[in-house]
Amino acid sequence: MTSRPPRSAGVMLLVLSSLATGCATSHQASDKAFIREPGDRMYRPPADVSESAKGLWEYAVLSENAYHGEWKRQRPAPPEQEAQVLQLPEATPEAYASRCVPERVGPIPLPGWTMWEHFPSPSLIREAIRVGLFVEVWEKRSSPPVVAIVFRGTEFNSLKDWISNLRWFLRFVPWYEDQYTVVSGRVGREFVDRLAARRPERTGDGAKAVRIVAAGHSLGGGLAQHVAYSMPLTSSAGAPVPRVSSVYAFDPSPVTGWSSVASELRRANAAGLWIDRVFEHGEILAYVRLLMSYTVPPSAANPSVKEIRYNFVQSVNPFSSHSMRLLACALVDASGHARLPDVIERFRGKR
Repeated sequence: MTSRPPRSAGVMLLVLSSLATGCATSHQASDKAFIREPGDRMYRPPADVSESAKGLWEYAVLSENAYHGEWKRQRPAPPEQEAQVLQLPEATPEAYASRCVPERVGPIPLPGWTMWEHFPSPSLIREAIRVGLFVEVWEKRSSPPVVAIVFRGTEFNSLKDWISNLRWFLRFVPWYEDQYTVVSGRVGREFVDRLAARRPERTGDGAKAVRIVAAGHSLGGGLAQHVAYSMPLTSSAGAPVPRVSSVYAFDPSPVTGWSSVASELRRANAAGLWIDRVFEHGEILAYVRLLMSYTVPPSAANPSVKEIRYNFVQSVNPFSSHSMRLLACALVDASGHARLPDVIERFRGKR
């Protein structure tokens, strides 16, 4: 009988095979997307970026605009804080052209979407500030309505963000708390209760009449997946609520907090869940996710994890390629929503 190769040998063969595949796909034109469908080991033949951009650009803009939100301080004493509604510019060609530059000069237009007022609550904001979390909820006027929970990603100078990024190593420290623990402990509960209060007709038997999604960039992409896994199944009043149906994670952190969620809850939430992991070729976290995929391949179902790789600027700088604004503006252009003929050159000049 032929002996079975040791696991380490199998992993090494998979690594070598993947490296060979990577060489074959290392050249990627800026107008093509490489897509790895759930369960696949290799990318499909390249597709025009416009095909995927149409379904992604709005969530990319939401994820970029999360970097522009802030908590508004209230008076009287003791000072409280509440979410400040982000004012978006009118969706004109001039507005897109002026905002789609490498520097964060202001939020990008997003017609049809409105930010929820008074979310999170002041008490949740206090918890969020303590761990460095920032979250918004936006709603799109459509049929059915789309409600998006959007998380801000890593800000390089934020120690609290890095504590969350390092939770694999720190979560065993006694009394450890980070953004993931606040998301699963408070954000999901407050969201479903607010959804039930705002749209009682959308809960109970009508729970599927609204589409719930989550989105974010970098650390925010990991948090978006975590809120989908940990969302309560009912409101505090016991009414069934819709689950997150899709996650749009851009240049996402490999940290999702999957194992920190009770198995019964995460299985229920993962059933039918679709996750798009969208990234620029060569961005820094792509290499971390690649190494992880050798031991924990992306899930084929429940959740279904799809990878979409772009190569808009064809840069060798893994840090500058990790730009949410680049992805958002390039996808706006590729989708045909707004024509930005020189947008790639603008960002390429900053590489």
